[in-house]
Amino acid sequence: MTEIRLNISYTEIFPNKIVEISKEDRKYIFNVLRLKIGNSIIVIDGKGKSFEAKIIDKNKLEIIEEDKKNIEDPFSLILCQALLKGEKMDMIIQKTTELGVKKIIPFVSERCILKNTNKIERWRKIAKEASEQSGRNFVPEITDLTNFENLISKIDNGLLFWEKEEKPLIYLIKELDISKPIFLLIGPEGGFSEKEILNVREKGIKTASLGRRILRAETASIVSLSILNFLLQNYDIIKK
Repeated sequence: MTEIRLNISYTEIFPNKIVEISKEDRKYIFNVLRLKIGNSIIVIDGKGKSFEAKIIDKNKLEIIEEDKKNIEDPFSLILCQALLKGEKMDMIIQKTTELGVKKIIPFVSERCILKNTNKIERWRKIAKEASEQSGRNFVPEITDLTNFENLISKIDNGLLFWEKEEKPLIYLIKELDISKPIFLLIGPEGGFSEKEILNVREKGIKTASLGRRILRAETASIVSLSILNFLLQNYDIIKK
């Protein structure tokens, strides 16, 4: 059975169901994976469950049984990423999906060079492909673009990384509620303004340092998520 995981979250999945394969997925199955009718493959519903499926013709899969293998983390990390120019957002979507992020919220802040985007659907496709490639059972939700003020008004369990902060992240881990989604805020190329930092602190969002050097925005997203992921996976040890 092929361990490549195919996301078919465009339909509900359960054992014995016959699933229509989308045109895009047909190309992937037959042209990229080179699978044939009668072959088996693992498919995911994009919501945390995976299933063994059999290719019964060029357009259909038969769902056989649920696959109990699950590599998702027990905690939920949500990346709030300020809009970046060029293809930087593409890389962030891809790499943070591989690292296990559950949701990505693109937003516009004071120092963003770009103030709008038409790439949301492109990023959703990248997240889908990255989930399949990394063997995840879950495809991160990519939300519509929002603004900074609206974003922070809805966060009650968040971290913001700021180059002028001196407090390392490890000292804040015990203050986070890991039973709730943890929001991770990363700024644009020019960073957050002093006013924005004051606003997040008033909302109870914690600020932390990523070290002595100033990182590029795309580097900060990947590094911060990696560090936070590692610390949360070892939360019981750190908590002692």
